[in-house]
Amino acid sequence: MVGEKAPRIVGVALAALLTAGAAENPRSAILGTVIDAQSRQPVADVVVTASPSASGEAERVAVSQPDGRYRIPDLPPGDYTLRFERELFEPSSLPLSVSEGRALRVNVELQPTEPGEAVGLFCGGPTVDTSSSTLRFIQWREDVSRVPASRPTKWAGAMRTSDSLAEWVPGTEDSVDGRSFSGATPFENEYLLDGLSTRDPTTGRNLLPLSQELVSDISVLTGGYMPEYGRTTGGIIDLKPVAVSNELQGEVFANWAPGALEGAWRSATGPHPAFSSDGALRHLGDFGGTLGGPLLKDRLWFFAGIVPALSRVEQDAGFMDQRSLQALARLTYALKHRHWTSLTVVTAPALMRGMEGAQAPWAVDSDTVMTVLAYNAMVLDGRVTLDAKASWLGHDVTRLSPAGPASIDTDRFQAKTQASYWLKGLGHHALATGLELEHVVQRPSQVADITSSSLSGFVQDRWTLNDRLTLNGGLRYDAQFLDADVRGNMTHHQLSPRVGLAFDPGGNGRMRLFAHAAKYQGMVPLGLLTPDARIASRLGPTSSSEFVAGAEHELSLFAKAGVTYTRRRLDDALATLADDGAGGFLIVNPGAGPAASLPKAARTYDAVTVELGRSFWDGWQAQLRYTWSRLQGNYTGPFGTDGGRPLSQSRLLASDRPHVFKAFASKEFTLTRKLTLNAGLAYLGAAGAPREAGNSRTPWVHTIDAQLSARYGTSDQHIVTLSIDAFNVLNAQAVLREETLLPLQYQTPRQLRLGVRYAF
Repeated sequence: MVGEKAPRIVGVALAALLTAGAAENPRSAILGTVIDAQSRQPVADVVVTASPSASGEAERVAVSQPDGRYRIPDLPPGDYTLRFERELFEPSSLPLSVSEGRALRVNVELQPTEPGEAVGLFCGGPTVDTSSSTLRFIQWREDVSRVPASRPTKWAGAMRTSDSLAEWVPGTEDSVDGRSFSGATPFENEYLLDGLSTRDPTTGRNLLPLSQELVSDISVLTGGYMPEYGRTTGGIIDLKPVAVSNELQGEVFANWAPGALEGAWRSATGPHPAFSSDGALRHLGDFGGTLGGPLLKDRLWFFAGIVPALSRVEQDAGFMDQRSLQALARLTYALKHRHWTSLTVVTAPALMRGMEGAQAPWAVDSDTVMTVLAYNAMVLDGRVTLDAKASWLGHDVTRLSPAGPASIDTDRFQAKTQASYWLKGLGHHALATGLELEHVVQRPSQVADITSSSLSGFVQDRWTLNDRLTLNGGLRYDAQFLDADVRGNMTHHQLSPRVGLAFDPGGNGRMRLFAHAAKYQGMVPLGLLTPDARIASRLGPTSSSEFVAGAEHELSLFAKAGVTYTRRRLDDALATLADDGAGGFLIVNPGAGPAASLPKAARTYDAVTVELGRSFWDGWQAQLRYTWSRLQGNYTGPFGTDGGRPLSQSRLLASDRPHVFKAFASKEFTLTRKLTLNAGLAYLGAAGAPREAGNSRTPWVHTIDAQLSARYGTSDQHIVTLSIDAFNVLNAQAVLREETLLPLQYQTPRQLRLGVRYAF
């Protein structure tokens, strides 16, 4: 950051993204507020100039309003120098990069000329996205590192995955099977890496739950999806690989949760306490390093990271070991001005083995590899953006058990292309269209191969009529073609309309009133095609309908309050039904076709979320979210012991938690110019789940986590951080799951995780 009179600029770089993907807004924007560094009052008539680094591009100029706010819209992506100039104030400038389809907030504190030096800067995403009707929550590594997050889970492995950060998003609920969104089962979610799916076509789980060290930000979408997002009736977790620049940067780190510091597990007395207790943690941790920078300045960049993880749990006359490794390598090459290509390779081998009592040992050995080739371009003076990607994902898993080995090899090929066009006409339009192709071949060891192909396309528009009103809408087409040899085949087509609006009453970017209605369609998971299962005629995948509405208001430069209502209703579901004629089972849609005798599957989720939050600035951040919800129906998911067959009558479902509080806060203390301390605190409180009989519930669950870290940084940007995270500080042991009124699982007892990090 360079000032024209060389002022000293003190900056905190935070969340730079507002929306993910050029499809929603192919042009970008810079906006923010200018205040007096001494009086803390807004400064009007400041000339803000964005000068592009590329030759031949015109400068863009804005002037701050009486409230200090400014906005430079419709910017082509690229590198800029942003200048702030006004009489009686020290002018300043800074270099920055604007990504396509994303807005960057730059708040600046200008120092009056006479006193001299300091200028404060904040870079981040706008507090309120006044043009969006999507429920999107972006989790930033920098912010998350200041609070206790990603608690150790000895049954799920030691990797601190990016998925785990979705715990703080409203409308999410953890269960034995995974994380659910808006009442959907964990098998209905979609997982994306740089826009391409990493969902397991067999079970719907995530095949590449990448470590937080290998991504830059985690976008969690819970509702109001535009047509570019599809093949899901649950939530969406979209990961972006770490971005690199012309500076060489890297980190080495280690995190360790010693079993000796873990609290005692409370023994469960239920009939199947597999996830409850009886296991003493011996060790659990991850370590590794990342490095990124230029190979050819302004032309070729690289990023590489590797994260091994290991854990061991010992039980009575048994044990469970887990070993895993994740490695990611990425090359980005600038072909010419506004044309880029990249190659990304990810590998994630894992081994889990153990023994229970006198039984024979068991093991699960898996290997997942993904390669992505991408091309991005801007043409026609930046009015059109093109995005094309192709990938291969291979997943091989072998299970060893007393019954003998069993394996499944899966190859998944994806191709995706997307074009966005920005134009003016009765306002501003951000038009987008795209096409997606996918082909999956699954090779089980004991039955014939299964192939699944899908074709999807969409068209959408974000139409900004004026400073106050934006209409979002479009149409998505999805088709799945399933061939399971003698077990049958399926062809299904569906159109999914989506429409939403966002209204800013003041036209100043401080408030949005929004609503969105949508139809969603999922995929038929291949895991339902067991050796004795067949596909029923006219089978269709899971589908649902949704309506969301809400309001957000910016309280200050870094704080906002909001309220959101979500209603999601299940339209069609999947289940297995005994085939009395041919033996075995049929995969059916309950209430239709061969399963017309079954009740139609029903599941309705209603929720209201109230939130109050402040982004990190001036050394502290805080977030409080409360969600009231109601989840009722007769359907619990396709992979249960009941085969997904609906219950005879509707009732409160097991994941119903009517009251959930999620809160965290952190405060940074500057001890010297080089040494800072950070204290973070997090609280999660949830009402109990409904019991099988009667109107009672399991007890409330309260979890308090804490973090303390020390950071020492030198003038040449070498930083050492030591941290300690304490999870479940009060060692609460409430019941999480019951069966026949007997506990199956208690809260994880108190755990401590020690961490060290060196960044350069």
